[in-house]
Amino acid sequence: MNGKVHSFAAKAIKRLRGGNTMAEVFHERLKSPIPTKELERRSRELLAVMKKENIDCILTQNLTQYMGGCNRWLTDTTAENNYPQSSFLTKDGDIGYIACSGPPLDLYPPSHLLRIGKPWAAAPYFSVFNFTNDWEGRLFVKWAKENNPKRIGITGLSMIQWNYYKYIAEKLPDAEILDVSSLFDEIRAIKSEDEIKFLGKSAAVQDKVMGYIPALAQPGVREYEVRSKIMQLVTDFGGEEMVVIIGSAPRGEKFDLMPGFFQNRELQQGDELYIRLQCSGPGGMFTTLGRMFSVGCEPSDAMQKSWQEAIASQRKIAGMLHPGMNPQVIFAAYNAYLAEKGYKQETGLFAYGQGYDHIERPSIQPGETMKFAQDMCLAVNTSLVSAERTIYCADSFLLKANGPQKLHKTPFIIFRT
Repeated sequence: MNGKVHSFAAKAIKRLRGGNTMAEVFHERLKSPIPTKELERRSRELLAVMKKENIDCILTQNLTQYMGGCNRWLTDTTAENNYPQSSFLTKDGDIGYIACSGPPLDLYPPSHLLRIGKPWAAAPYFSVFNFTNDWEGRLFVKWAKENNPKRIGITGLSMIQWNYYKYIAEKLPDAEILDVSSLFDEIRAIKSEDEIKFLGKSAAVQDKVMGYIPALAQPGVREYEVRSKIMQLVTDFGGEEMVVIIGSAPRGEKFDLMPGFFQNRELQQGDELYIRLQCSGPGGMFTTLGRMFSVGCEPSDAMQKSWQEAIASQRKIAGMLHPGMNPQVIFAAYNAYLAEKGYKQETGLFAYGQGYDHIERPSIQPGETMKFAQDMCLAVNTSLVSAERTIYCADSFLLKANGPQKLHKTPFIIFRT
């Protein structure tokens, strides 16, 4: 492996030797850093693809922490709240980092304590300032003109800002710009041993938080108040990013699932409630857990019956999650199953990969071509919608050679609050 790959990490750690073991100690500002050897593995695998495809540089941009997985996969850092950052891996194994910041690059903590690569440049470019539209592009183009890459690959092409791409394409007319999103996705979809450990930590945080929700979701409390407490608990237990989906209605009535902006309904005695935690744990890896609740009373017989059908439906999907399986085959088979049971068929996304993005490939939906492979992490969302009622359930699974392994320990029950 090129000795330059993540050489910056050596400055951020001390090695402690004890017998035959070696542990990394990181700066206290780093909440849950992943092992340096994992960063090196990622660069090594991506460099092998770059060499095979004759790619001189791979560039990725990150705007948010929820779908900025390409950048975090390379650097173990992520943007927040639309403060763009980008990184690029060169064929020599160096990683450059460009940040939305006042020059000189003002990092917190300093760059030698982070694992972002070599701080290349910074400028105060913001999406709300149209006069800075080309500033981030200028910084990358400056590097490109000094290093003359002939083939530049871009990951997450649909997420890179249009002005960034436009400026690069215009100012580097002799360079071939490629969409390497699929190549990148094929690598990161298969989780390493270290990544699987962090997925387990994420699932454990969600299991713990789920156990607190019955005490929070009481009659008279609004949905957003429940969400607020959940987000605090996830943070307190070491989690990082939080997507909390909630739906509720009086007993027996149908209801849809709502994002945070619409979570203002006041819970009432006897309500049926669903909460889905789509949060990342320590280290930033996402998993998903969703369960039903009966507010202030025991669930009805009808709700219990529907819940058993939701469990059976999840098992139906999970039973088809095997390495080599085509997502389109599962999509068709599961919709046939729903139709047979009298439920509305799925037309969009209901199962998908997870890692540093809370939704990533492969997915079970129209258009997906990536087949499943061992050590992929998949969230399975069961939504049973009929003319009479709705019921929901969600868990994350790790695909193994002998079948899917459920990551969560939360029991299959309807919680009484």
